[in-house]
Amino acid sequence: MGYERFYFHFMQQQVFAVTGNKIASMLAGETAFLFSSQRFTSTEEFRAAWDKKLSLATKVEVKYDAIKSIHKDDDDAAILIKYKTFLGITTDCQFSFDDAGAYPAFFTFLQKDRYFTKQEEKLTPLKSIVNYLIGIVAALALTAFSYSQALDIAQGTVEDPTNHKQEIFNLVVGFLGTNGVLAVGALLLAYLGYKAWARCTNPPNRLRFLPPNA
Repeated sequence: MGYERFYFHFMQQQVFAVTGNKIASMLAGETAFLFSSQRFTSTEEFRAAWDKKLSLATKVEVKYDAIKSIHKDDDDAAILIKYKTFLGITTDCQFSFDDAGAYPAFFTFLQKDRYFTKQEEKLTPLKSIVNYLIGIVAALALTAFSYSQALDIAQGTVEDPTNHKQEIFNLVVGFLGTNGVLAVGALLLAYLGYKAWARCTNPPNRLRFLPPNA
């Protein structure tokens, strides 16, 4: 067996435990990375569950030829895969391996079997904190909305909730009150600001993999 094929067979014969949004395991298939919200101890269990037509488990299929880029920053365990769905819409899948030893095998598999090109980049201070800046704007908007909602609740002018999530939101905001909302918002902004400052002063390196058709 050639050196390049070793990693393909290694990836195919392993179910990797991962942490992500509604995903808990990953398998490298013939044509795609397969993600499931269930945990498995063997590839046989994974494939049997994957092939079930009726299942409550979340399944995400990322086809190799639909991948636009894969990157990982050296100060973060998360891997971000950007890919196109069958509708042609660009989306992403973010996850981290529970076992740190899986990262080298994953990256080598991309290069040796899928022929992805490896690039290394030192992020600029601004580029390194884009997500935190978006988070700060979102936190400001949420704090302003929550404060307005808290005022309406205190004055008895709030509209009746239309769903269960809105009802829970109103209960939490009503419990916090205007001062509580401002305090929570200030803490969130302080945290995001600190994280942005820390990353900006020491921008990480980014490992990027681009597909052969890029």
